[in-house]
Amino acid sequence: MKDQILISLGSNRGDRLESLYKALAHLDSHPIKINSLSKVYETPSWGFESEPFYNACVTLETKLNPKSLLDVLLDVEEKMGRYRTKKNGYESRIIDLDLLFYRSKIIFSSELKVPHPRLHQRNFVLAPLCEIAPKFVHPILHQTSEELFQKSSDNTTANPLVYDLSLPPIFKKFPYIVIEGNIGVGKTTLATKIAKYYKATLLTESFSNNPFIEDFYKNPKSFALQAEKFFLNDRFENDISFWKKKYDFVVADFSIYKSLVFSSINLDTLEYNTYKKDFEDRIKSIKKPDLLIFLKCGISRLKANIQSRERSFEKNINRNYLTSLQKGYKELLKKDLSINIKEIDVNKKDFESDENTFKSILRAIFRASF
Repeated sequence: MKDQILISLGSNRGDRLESLYKALAHLDSHPIKINSLSKVYETPSWGFESEPFYNACVTLETKLNPKSLLDVLLDVEEKMGRYRTKKNGYESRIIDLDLLFYRSKIIFSSELKVPHPRLHQRNFVLAPLCEIAPKFVHPILHQTSEELFQKSSDNTTANPLVYDLSLPPIFKKFPYIVIEGNIGVGKTTLATKIAKYYKATLLTESFSNNPFIEDFYKNPKSFALQAEKFFLNDRFENDISFWKKKYDFVVADFSIYKSLVFSSINLDTLEYNTYKKDFEDRIKSIKKPDLLIFLKCGISRLKANIQSRERSFEKNINRNYLTSLQKGYKELLKKDLSINIKEIDVNKKDFESDENTFKSILRAIFRASF
């Protein structure tokens, strides 16, 4: 427990909940790993009369020293429109980020005081703190968070709310999200997890029903055109059929634009030009995604992922083919697709089994909305 780094978040201006989500997303863009998140607590203003606050506490991991971490917190506040001055005193704020504890360090300087000198007097800090670090011992007062809360002289109540700060509102601005990337990067895994956590509709590609796919991987030159034509027709027909129904939120594990990437590599020039014209004629009638998330990953990791999922027809995929697809996607992303695009490097990220990594990706997606 002594190695924990703990901060508090608060907001009582504007959309208080969205401000907390945004602050966490901004923090996640720095060399900081967000671990435990408390519930959101609504509390009355402390030390002045104003609208009630939304408050929460967070445990972090970082190699930043205390002063550098404080600089990050202040930078996030400024990005969100809050500028601290010595004259401010207690006032309403769109965001408030305080460093409560930096492990068990005791720092008393003109710039930084750790532990936060008044945290033991504030229920709006102690309530969420007890939720995520109940046994953390205050290095000066030598009492746990629970003990400090029990002995607190603050008579205000911190009311827990139902919001989950680990699930930012990614579908608020992007109701239709597609996940793209090279073979084996984890598109279906990520799309499936997002659909599960947000209760969104999942749209997946049925690549296994392509009757030419196995023959293509055995003999690409002979079966490329049949395989690509089948995929093109299947993707367009399924898309039209799918959108006949109305859905609130949709996440897909492919985009229709991948047809251009694969066909440019697998077809000869004459075949590709004919194919591309057909694609461009039909794309006008297709619903465009609100956000395309492109997952980036190294070839070695892709190869390992492909081998681990044991699809027999993928065993012959070689590095050169994956490298060609990587270049093809890079060229695609340079085009003006009139779509919001967010690139995320997942080379060293196990978002399938590591929940903190998965939720960090959600915050990265959320950053695309502001």
